[in-house]
Amino acid sequence: MGPERTLKLGLFLSIFGLYLIVGSRERPWGDARIMYEVAEELVAHGSLQSVTEWPPMSHRGPDGRMRSIYGLFPSLAAVPGVALRNAVMALSPKLGPFATAITSHLAPTLLGAWTCLLFFGMCRRMNASVGTATLGVAVLAIATSTVIYARMPLSEAMQTTCFTGLVAELARISDEPTRPRALALGAWAGALLNTKLVFALTVAGAAVFVAYVMWQNRERAAGFIRWAVLGLLPFLALAAAYNYVRWGNPLKSGYQAENLNLNEHVWVGLQGLFFSSGKSIFLFNPPLIAAALLWPALARTRPRFAAAAALTALPTLLFCASYSYWGGDWSWGPRYISFLVPVALVPLVLALPRLLVSVRRAAVGAIALLVVGGVFVQILGSAFYWDHFMRITIQAERSWLGRPNLKGATSPERDGYCGACFEEISGYDWLPAFSPIEGHLWLLRHVPRAHDWKEAQLDAPWRRYTSLTLDIKDGYERARIDWWGLLWIKDFPEVRAAGLVSSILFLAILAAGVVMCVRALRRLR
Repeated sequence: MGPERTLKLGLFLSIFGLYLIVGSRERPWGDARIMYEVAEELVAHGSLQSVTEWPPMSHRGPDGRMRSIYGLFPSLAAVPGVALRNAVMALSPKLGPFATAITSHLAPTLLGAWTCLLFFGMCRRMNASVGTATLGVAVLAIATSTVIYARMPLSEAMQTTCFTGLVAELARISDEPTRPRALALGAWAGALLNTKLVFALTVAGAAVFVAYVMWQNRERAAGFIRWAVLGLLPFLALAAAYNYVRWGNPLKSGYQAENLNLNEHVWVGLQGLFFSSGKSIFLFNPPLIAAALLWPALARTRPRFAAAAALTALPTLLFCASYSYWGGDWSWGPRYISFLVPVALVPLVLALPRLLVSVRRAAVGAIALLVVGGVFVQILGSAFYWDHFMRITIQAERSWLGRPNLKGATSPERDGYCGACFEEISGYDWLPAFSPIEGHLWLLRHVPRAHDWKEAQLDAPWRRYTSLTLDIKDGYERARIDWWGLLWIKDFPEVRAAGLVSSILFLAILAAGVVMCVRALRRLR
């Protein structure tokens, strides 16, 4: 194996091992629960149904069985983890809760590491040095929300992987308009569609880009497009078959028109996605601030890559901005556009050598500060499962600003909350008093020290605006540090031996990856 391939494998193992070590202790909740139930039913009964009725994310099909509205691939990715969990539980039933929490996170963890590997390859193909590309991978892996969604069994990790793979293939077609590249492009597009139907807009943008690049040589373009369509067709057939099994119609996805809620002004959604206190992609991914400033320079030097990124990203971005729940509701940062993060980071990586040589130290220091800030933000995001502070926010807002009138809400009320309704989450999205970054920092000062809710409230973020004692007891007492090690250290001490064995395995994966990276970098130097 050559040194660069060794480096790639080392990077993958290092990131995979790191993500395992910092993993979550939570089982799948919310949207992830529905996706996971499909995987459980597949393993147990060979069925594609779900169990929990949770409209609109699941509802009954024509056969009367509960069905998930989500794409098939996130559930398929969870199948190996479910099978592994069942095997572990067959050996020792007491390991059930521990095994569920660990194995349900294997798929997003692997996908997060794979995304970083795709990012490395994309940067290298654009002439980034090995060292620069490796540094870029480190920034992506630990200073952006990539690590957060690698810890959660939602579909975002897979969306990010497939989008990154699609753009990477588009960036290659000018130099490599070959049959394998066409098949790979079609496969990435099909995989992306099977993560979430909205990415049909992204695939349409990719088709426009291919037509634009190939326009000068139409004969070659026809052959390339035929092979790309051939790569896409099996995935389209799979999506159609999944629709037929669920809803009795290959063209019916399960999304109900009345639940799309495309009622927001696009400019308001964009303002929220980029500049709100609770969902700004820049607040949750600080290195992207520097990358955004460098996009114009990249567009001048690499116009085709910039065009590929724009044509694939903008249609889906504008759709998300017009969605009433543009922020991704219960999540860390702007969940619906988290797939953009790796591609958006590319200009910073490509500009690093020039910045280090020709720019003042103050600019380099500012970039370093953004990276450090990104690491800090992801530590805060990993410290708690985001539902805890969201529940505290809703309770505090009701106690302080009044209980909202939910009679006209666009989603049904569940468990005393109205899910993603504007009435409940507007404060979390827009008000500095309920900023999740500051909120998690506040929780981190108190929850590990076992402070009660009244003591913790004395320096809560909203105390800048009110001296009232707000009733946050229920939400605050549910908050707990979200680290998998506490499963066997605290939650289930009877499985401590399994926890220790898992820890040794995770550390061994990380150590093997680091050793491979160091040796490969030495050889490449």
